[in-house]
Amino acid sequence: MNKAYETMRGFWLDVNNLQHKKEVPLLAERKICVAGVEMAARDTQGGIKNLMIAASSLGNASVYFENNSASGLGGFTGGASSGAVREKALRMMQAAASLADQLEPVPSLLAQSNPDNVTLFAVSGEGQIYAKELPEAEARQRENPLYGFFAYSQQLLGAFRTEQEQTAQPQAPSASGQSAAMPGEKMPDQED
Repeated sequence: MNKAYETMRGFWLDVNNLQHKKEVPLLAERKICVAGVEMAARDTQGGIKNLMIAASSLGNASVYFENNSASGLGGFTGGASSGAVREKALRMMQAAASLADQLEPVPSLLAQSNPDNVTLFAVSGEGQIYAKELPEAEARQRENPLYGFFAYSQQLLGAFRTEQEQTAQPQAPSASGQSAAMPGEKMPDQED
C-alpha cells in the first residue's frame, strides 16, 4: 500500500478526525459515525491496488484509490452540503449502523489484499473498528444480511461518478452510475 493511500485510509479510520465537528451523530447501538468498504484490484503489472469508499454520519464521503500516478492516489470527496453524494452517504451510514452487529470488533483494519473479497467496516464514536471480509459475489446477493450496506456503498460510488460526469459536461446530464447492482438485481431503495 502506498503512503498517500495509507494516510487517507488512516484519516477515515481515526474518529479523532471528527472530534472538531459539532454534534457528530452516533448511529444505532454501536454508536457508528464512520463506515465504508475497501476493495482490492490487480493493476496491469499484477500488483495489488486498493480502493476505499468511506462516509461519516455527517453526510460527507470520500473515495480513494491507489494508482500509478506520481502521487499514487486518486479520488473524490463530497457530500458536505447536499445532493446525491450526501444522500447516498447518509443511506450507507444508516445501513452500516443497523447492520453493525453483523461485523466483528477488530483492533485494527488490515488492508484488503484479495481482489475477490471486500471488507465492510464501521467505526464507533469511541474509536472501535468493526469489520467483516467476505467475497464480493456474496455481498452482491440480496439475501445476504450485509447486502444493503454494500449496495449503498456502490450507489455512493455511482453518485460520485455521476457528479464528476456532470461537472465535466454540465449540459449533458448522465444517468450512468445511478445503480451499481448486478444485472437483474435491485438496490435497497428500488421498488419491486
